[in-house]
Amino acid sequence: MKISLEIFNENGYAATSIDDICKALAINRPVLYYHFKSKRDLFFSIHKAHIERTLLPYMENASKIKDPLDRLTFMVKEFTRMISNYPELRLLIHETMSLKDDYFTEVKLIWKKHYLLLKQTIFELQQLKTIQAKIKPSWASLFVLGMITWMTFWLDFSRKENQEELYEAAKDFVLTGLLGKNPEKRENLANRQG
Repeated sequence: MKISLEIFNENGYAATSIDDICKALAINRPVLYYHFKSKRDLFFSIHKAHIERTLLPYMENASKIKDPLDRLTFMVKEFTRMISNYPELRLLIHETMSLKDDYFTEVKLIWKKHYLLLKQTIFELQQLKTIQAKIKPSWASLFVLGMITWMTFWLDFSRKENQEELYEAAKDFVLTGLLGKNPEKRENLANRQG
């Protein structure tokens, strides 16, 4: 599947043919069709495998964090890390949106769990009066996820030297927007609540 992903990533989903994939894998169509019913089936198998390898472990770790502010911080930094380390997510996320069928529904449900966890986290922070912004948790979650996911269009994936700075910048931007103050003042906030 790795070679198929590289072909999809290079050409895009629509411009990649079964023949392109078979040629790159040095197999014939019957062999490919033995394992996958269609190009779409192959594409979504790749996407689901990627989700199982990256998104699900990240979500499992995030859901174990009890403190919602710590969870939000973790989610923003780690999702930024995931997006910046896997350039193929641009293809997988954005191309999947154009393929609205049963496969799309299955993948969308998994990604929706990510959105719902972030939405719940923001809701918890609002209930604790930690978040100053008067914004619906659903909108805030979509703004955060959209901002981070959009990095796939402008990020130079070959430059790795500033990655930690990128993760911190995303975290600071989100926390400043939601908390209404500089995230470095978090200790003062924690002291007031405790």
